Amino acid sequence: MMFSLRKLLMMLILLSVCAVGAYAQDNFVTGKVTSAEDNSPIPGASIVVLGTSRGANSDASGNFRIQANPGQKLRVSFIGTKTTEVTVTKASEVTIQLSSEAGTLNEVVVTALGIKQEKRALGYAIQEVKGNDLADTQRDNFLNALNGRVAGAMITPSSGAPGASTSIMLRGISSIGGNNQPLFVVDGLPIDNRTFGQGALVSDSPNRNNDYQNRGADLNPNDIESVSILKGPEASALYGIDAASGAIVITTKKGAAGRGKITYDNAFRYDKLYRFPEYQKEFGPGDNGSFTTPTRLYFGPRYAPDVPLYDNVANFFQTGFTQRHNLGVEGGSDRTTYRLSVGYTNQGGVVPTTKFERLSVRLGGTTKISSKFEATSSFNFIQTNNAKTGRGNSSTLLSLIYWPQFDDARNYLGNDGTRRRLNPNSDAQDIDNPFFDVYKNKNTDKTNRMIGNVALSYDPATWLNIKGQVGADVYSTQGNLLFHPQSNRAISTRGSIENFTEVSQLLNGQFLMNARKKFNKFSTGLLLGTSFDDRRYNVDAVRGEQFYEVDYNGINNTPPTTQRAKNTLNLIRRQAVFGQFTASYNDMFYLTATGRNDWSSTMPIESRSFFYPSVSGSFVLTELPGLQSNKVLSFAKLRASYAEVGKDAPSPYITQSNLAPQVTTGGGLAYGVFGGNGILVPERTQSYEIGLDARLFNGRLTVDAAYFNRTAKNQITAPRLSYGTGFILQYINSGTIESRGVELLITGNPVRRANFNWDITTNFTRNNSTVLSLPADQPEFYLSDTWLYQNVRNSLFVGSEATTIGGYDYLRNTRGDILINPTTGYPVKNLVFTNIGDRNPLFTVGLTNSFRYKNWGLSALLDFRRGGDVFNGNELFFYVNGLSSRTLDRETPRVVTGVLRDGLENTANPTVNTIQVTPITRNDFYNLNFVESDFIEKDINWMRLRDVTLRYTLPASMLGAKKLVRGASLFFTGTDLFLMTNYTGADPSINGLNASVGGSGAQGFDFGALSIPRGYTFGVQVQF
Repeated sequence: MMFSLRKLLMMLILLSVCAVGAYAQDNFVTGKVTSAEDNSPIPGASIVVLGTSRGANSDASGNFRIQANPGQKLRVSFIGTKTTEVTVTKASEVTIQLSSEAGTLNEVVVTALGIKQEKRALGYAIQEVKGNDLADTQRDNFLNALNGRVAGAMITPSSGAPGASTSIMLRGISSIGGNNQPLFVVDGLPIDNRTFGQGALVSDSPNRNNDYQNRGADLNPNDIESVSILKGPEASALYGIDAASGAIVITTKKGAAGRGKITYDNAFRYDKLYRFPEYQKEFGPGDNGSFTTPTRLYFGPRYAPDVPLYDNVANFFQTGFTQRHNLGVEGGSDRTTYRLSVGYTNQGGVVPTTKFERLSVRLGGTTKISSKFEATSSFNFIQTNNAKTGRGNSSTLLSLIYWPQFDDARNYLGNDGTRRRLNPNSDAQDIDNPFFDVYKNKNTDKTNRMIGNVALSYDPATWLNIKGQVGADVYSTQGNLLFHPQSNRAISTRGSIENFTEVSQLLNGQFLMNARKKFNKFSTGLLLGTSFDDRRYNVDAVRGEQFYEVDYNGINNTPPTTQRAKNTLNLIRRQAVFGQFTASYNDMFYLTATGRNDWSSTMPIESRSFFYPSVSGSFVLTELPGLQSNKVLSFAKLRASYAEVGKDAPSPYITQSNLAPQVTTGGGLAYGVFGGNGILVPERTQSYEIGLDARLFNGRLTVDAAYFNRTAKNQITAPRLSYGTGFILQYINSGTIESRGVELLITGNPVRRANFNWDITTNFTRNNSTVLSLPADQPEFYLSDTWLYQNVRNSLFVGSEATTIGGYDYLRNTRGDILINPTTGYPVKNLVFTNIGDRNPLFTVGLTNSFRYKNWGLSALLDFRRGGDVFNGNELFFYVNGLSSRTLDRETPRVVTGVLRDGLENTANPTVNTIQVTPITRNDFYNLNFVESDFIEKDINWMRLRDVTLRYTLPASMLGAKKLVRGASLFFTGTDLFLMTNYTGADPSINGLNASVGGSGAQGFDFGALSIPRGYTFGVQVQF
């Protein structure tokens, strides 16, 4: 298949090159766009040939090139300036100056359903990020490139491994246990951003020890023109159910009319892991101060000075290498444009054998069938291949540190080629050598994906547009999870293998009628539409044990009697009708009202249909007579909005109790763990927002401020039932969360000169989500997958934040003194989960600076966080096993501060503890009598240099007289170059689980995951 695909690509490229040549004889005009005030260049200005579809944008130096004949007119526009028209003469070069225009804000952004609107008309917050800014970070997952750039967004990668998943939440938590991630939309239609959950496997394991990439990361960042972030239901109400938590609206690059062009860029990156958990290197294996074997504890004697110690951590991790290549061919005429792109990424991780590989081929085009009829289409084929390693309890990082330092872990095989074991006589006390783990255990998945989109647009009148659009997003993933028979993970089963095939099919479409009419000073618009969404999700998994041949990877290598199969099939269908009415008066007052009605197959018949409205408005203050042509306040508007969004059940088949196959003796069918509920009603999210947009000094300084409040009611969750019902869980309507916050986006242009320009962007976010009620009046609601290690988990308590950490704390008397066991001298645990931490930061700030000096460009993004707690699970693991630096004082006697639990603890004179403990002779001081709350690190701050890019654009004089090369640049990019933090662990910005887990997830749970490596990238970009 790949051979045929390569031949097809070569044919397409050759045809495109021929098309490029076909336009080589056209007349071209080159020019420069500058400011009339100070003659400085204006990058990003829009140049359009009137009467045609040809357009171009000025580059960083204000230069542009466009096909135009003498007599034709060029329309040149830029935000905050007066639009200018210039007639083309016989001269091939032209200089165009744009004057500032106070009191206007003609910026156009992409909103819901792909509709372009003037930003001044919007009554809600929307933030747009340019695709080139994302591509310049050289990150493989474009979501990670958004980190620090978007106010109100919490973006958390699961680890620093290749192909790791990334979760994103906008404006806090809206669902107690369901999906809080926004809807992903590409060119007007939704796509799938699912992350595979291990509940679909035969092993039905939690999502702690394995990771699967979120499907939104399949997109090639070089194909993205812009990303619009619709942060709340007010902005995304027209999208309905899946957009209750906002929407990520992606517009892809399109071909431009005129002379065709070929672009090629490459990038070569080196990644280095530089942050590791701290651990002690003084005491060796043993128990109660003595060397014992076998043992997995490090409470033995000190290492002798003459004992050679190996740095197994340094010997294991390697320098990761990534190469990336992108080729684009585009061009077209007044009637037809096209763009073909091919992107290839091959990333090797810092862990041996890990890799991520992606091939993306995208072909898109537009055709004007007539003056009123236009067709657009795109097709994207993506293939990814991911080889991973374990995480959590299966983490190679923890295994490396746990491996005895007096033993060279690189010697992982014996003379006979089998696994070299530390304790051959004790499986329980043995551990997997991390080298054996990565070379003998297999963890891979391979995905083939196709995304297609076709749209037809018809203008029967100047005031009416009719558009129909259909799309398909289909992918298939094949996964393989193998544990070698000699691995400690499968030594009891003599090997295990689990294969799965995941097939997802998303078919959707929409039909829109959009009418716009102007009556004197009034402008009105009416949008009517309908949409459908049909999803089929199927997973076939099979598992086998007891390998015949130890090194053969295949299900037929296991006896049929050990093989078990599992099928997961979800069919979901949704339909909707919606409408939007807009009105404005004199470009001063704007009003928008929407309504949408959904039908969902996941709900009971009686409640499948549900309606929800939204309304928003804006008032442009600078259109008032006293503020027009103001030299300081160029533009200002107030905005406000209110919206409701309905949400259906998180999965189908929960309204009725269903049968499940039994694996006990006799087999057959019986009711599963979930009891049905035929009276479910949709969740309902109510939200309002108020905000201010202002531009000062002719747009040199802009401010966008917003306050939002969102309440999610009737949440559909599955609390535990009384076992007397015959079931364990049941989905019910219960639970309410309120989220509120402040967002601030400030952009400035402090310096703008002919040879030097400085732009600065700052975003500030402060939000929180409070639990107002819990399902069935439970005292605590928790996500079981987040129970990673010991008694710490993601717990929700009424009146507390939705990002709290639940765990064991000290038992205290009424005065707050720690209670001490009078027999042991150890503190007494409170064996009830309580609120021991909150992961939500007090605020976050993203600061981007961009500088241009002649042909040099420099940009840097700093990310700041203030506050928020982190569970240092690695430190707790080391503490329990004697590897923590906190255990270095084990030889020092101590008395734990507290009062004895002797019956006098709540009297006026409790008994003060005086029992002395010497931990070196009593291991249980560390591994039995710890308290989890001691490992919640409070008020964690950080400053992280996320991205820095230095670019040099070659001047035209260096490109040759024949202009075969139309542009070229060299660049260097550094990612995650440094992290300054008060966190004692490796990296506080990781996720203990993969992105498939709902609710507030496991952000802030640091256990067994790799920190984010430091990356250095260099490459070239060339345009022919």
